Amino acid sequence: MKELPKHSVGIIDSHAHVVKEFFGEEREEVIQRSFDQGVVQMVNPGVVLTNVGELVDIADRHPNIYIALGLHPHEAKDWTQDSEDLIEKMSSHPKVVGVGECGLDFFYNNSDHDSQVKCFRAQCRLAKRLNKPIIVHCRDAWDEAFDILQEEGAGKGLRGVFHCFTGGPEHLPRIAELDFYVSFSGIVTFPNAKALQEAAKTVPENRILVETDCPFLAPQKVRGKKNEPQYVWYVAEKLAELRGSSVEQIARSAADNTRLLFSLPVPILN
Repeated sequence: MKELPKHSVGIIDSHAHVVKEFFGEEREEVIQRSFDQGVVQMVNPGVVLTNVGELVDIADRHPNIYIALGLHPHEAKDWTQDSEDLIEKMSSHPKVVGVGECGLDFFYNNSDHDSQVKCFRAQCRLAKRLNKPIIVHCRDAWDEAFDILQEEGAGKGLRGVFHCFTGGPEHLPRIAELDFYVSFSGIVTFPNAKALQEAAKTVPENRILVETDCPFLAPQKVRGKKNEPQYVWYVAEKLAELRGSSVEQIARSAADNTRLLFSLPVPILN
């Protein structure tokens, strides 16, 4: 890929799963490649609670990597009071900047409906109590997710982002009402993602984040490869094309928005 010029802002991958489960012994090389390509910070959220130790270790060893802790809707059936207690206990760690990813997934239904709702509501309340943003996974569950977030205090202490947004323009008014951010992944680069691309044209610039959701959803230019944080530039490139902007401007705005949402400091640059 074309190497873009580094600058004081750089680009942030707001949602990456850089763990050994997905990258094995190459994990540290993937991280270094991303930094070499101008990714100046990343948020590395959990989807299960069994690898909290690994997530904390990564964040401790890399000044510009932050983590979020939560239980994915696929695993919602496993939610217990111990799950909540663990997230709450670990939330005092200075590199834990959010709760999630969590939410609703009625496409796969790997956990039953009631378990997903219970788990999502519990994490919404936890995020509000901890004063940390929530990272929302939503698939085929828009209305119910919107209603739950509204009922649990969105705009009144509960803030967050719809990560890996897959909706269309029709979902943006409710997201605006909730005052949530919208994060775009490599899906926005796919030729058949027309509704998503239309939505990407109209989301306010101060509400846009970019992410890879790696190792999944590699952007179109690297389809077939395992996704890495460095490829977040392709997401910014597509957004710039759709919005009549520049890659650098999208990267700059998305970085500012990510830092504001997750209360990240200015990155430590080598």
